[in-house]
Amino acid sequence: MTVTDPMIRLREASALMRQGRAGEAAEIFAEIARANPRQPELQNNLGVALKAAGRLKEAAQAYRRALKLAPDYAVAEGNLARVLGALGDGSGAVRHFESAHGRAPDAGYLADMLDVLAGLRFQSPDAKMKAVMSGLFARRDIDLQRLAPAALSLVIANRTYARGADMAWRWLRGGGESPPPLPDDPLLGQLLVWTTLPDPRLEAWMTAERRRLLLEGRGSVKAEKLAALALQAMTAEHAWMEAADETSAVDALLSQDALSLEEALLIAFYRDLANVPAAIKALRDSAKDGMTMLVLERAITEPDAEKPLAATLPALTPMGEDTISERVRDQYETHPYPRWRTVDGHIRRKPLDVHLRERFPAMRFDGIDTIRPRLLVAGCGTGRHAIQTSARYEGVEVTAIDLSRRSLGYAARMAEELERTNIRFAQADILRLDVIEERFDVIECSGVLHHMADPMAGWKALRGLLKPDGLMRVALYSDIARARFAGLQAEIEAEDETEISAEIRRRRNDILKLGEDDPAAIVWQTGDFYSLSGCRDLLFHRREVRYAWPEIGAAVAELDLKMVGVETPTAALKALYRKRFPNDPAATNPANWDMLERERPDSFLAMYQFWCQA
Repeated sequence: MTVTDPMIRLREASALMRQGRAGEAAEIFAEIARANPRQPELQNNLGVALKAAGRLKEAAQAYRRALKLAPDYAVAEGNLARVLGALGDGSGAVRHFESAHGRAPDAGYLADMLDVLAGLRFQSPDAKMKAVMSGLFARRDIDLQRLAPAALSLVIANRTYARGADMAWRWLRGGGESPPPLPDDPLLGQLLVWTTLPDPRLEAWMTAERRRLLLEGRGSVKAEKLAALALQAMTAEHAWMEAADETSAVDALLSQDALSLEEALLIAFYRDLANVPAAIKALRDSAKDGMTMLVLERAITEPDAEKPLAATLPALTPMGEDTISERVRDQYETHPYPRWRTVDGHIRRKPLDVHLRERFPAMRFDGIDTIRPRLLVAGCGTGRHAIQTSARYEGVEVTAIDLSRRSLGYAARMAEELERTNIRFAQADILRLDVIEERFDVIECSGVLHHMADPMAGWKALRGLLKPDGLMRVALYSDIARARFAGLQAEIEAEDETEISAEIRRRRNDILKLGEDDPAAIVWQTGDFYSLSGCRDLLFHRREVRYAWPEIGAAVAELDLKMVGVETPTAALKALYRKRFPNDPAATNPANWDMLERERPDSFLAMYQFWCQA
């Protein structure tokens, strides 16, 4: 029998892979690997074919054989991590992505690891994963908020901590004794400092701890722990429940002419320190460690830096006379949103056309500039999304606009800190953008149009700024998803800033008392619920319009746009769509999405997010 040249067989296998015949290709790769058992690349190729054929366990075995032959083979380890993730072994996937990243830091494995880690929820302690998470929380170039739910589940996987959180939850809802003190857990400490904790039980525990320290615990806790809890209370914008005796105790502290460091931190649990000169002096005189200095920085230094930035930013358009726009602007002047601390700084920059062809491989982009693209973020708020976008595309020039100067001041300060020089912030009214001559290759408008008096008018104004072939990324509220808690939504009646905050706190407290089986309790799962500005944006906005997929499809057609992509909160949802609707591989048919969402009404709880093209 004549032995076929291995190179010929490899070319045959590669051709079969291109034709989608992965099972046949795997047989050829297996044949060649058996004849050449010491070559790790052949085992890796076999793994790729087996994975494409849906034979995941066999693929994992092939990748493990490759790594046994070549322990430093980062490509095989990254491939093994992906298969483990597909098999449901999230912890294993994270460990192998971490190892692959250590061997090939520029290959994108860190981003893959973070994607997997963000979706994990731990039911039992995992020391290795906790060490990985603690290492990530020591960095400042990662979006730590995205990791907060996973990290918090690692903390609460400790049974003692879980019991404490449950006790606090019963106490908050009026049915139990006070919980024990909040634990001295290093990962929990990092969460307190760098994220908003999106969990009602932890909020209950922090509320109880704040009360205990104010009324009973003077001198019992180190300043560093006091500062960590104060930073979380500040991040939540003092949204937690406050009893009358706590208010009296805080008022007593505020009446003092001089305060100790501990007393200043206790006030920071409840009030904005910018309005308490004695507390500022105590911090400046006595703050020594990084944590207490961070309280001073966030309470005073950062807001002071934002004010001149906000005042000097240009106005691209006149401010309109639309009453709704004015009220929305006033809302974000009072409560800039969102308050954020970190973004992903490890993103590998790629040219715009590379990004677009990866996302939309069948499309043409002849009319846009992919070398030095111009991108507009319309309604940038505090700048998180705009700053992240400015790091994603090579050569991009980003213009980010918003109605609220206070929000823009926060955005401009963060851009300076992160050294993002390819972004300009300006005040502008979307409805008046016809006065500018600039045209954009990409326009992103997330969570903005549905707060306008006439969302379609705003969308049309943005459409007029889009180049031929240009892309628009839009995010809108889902009527189906938000129906679960529509009964909680109301406009704030108070007008004074202090009264507005007090009203939101009262309403939040009522919502925390809902029955756990109440459909509206789903708001506890949303990150926005856990800060004052976020809760206001979520439930008590000055203006909100909600959509269904058929309306979106009609609007896209009316604007002479084409739907080219829908972003889903999970890959599983996109996979389900393609299984249900195989004749729409692009997954862009609004009628199909409407059908699927009605079956799964929580699918777009945050927002619909989709791309369309001129």
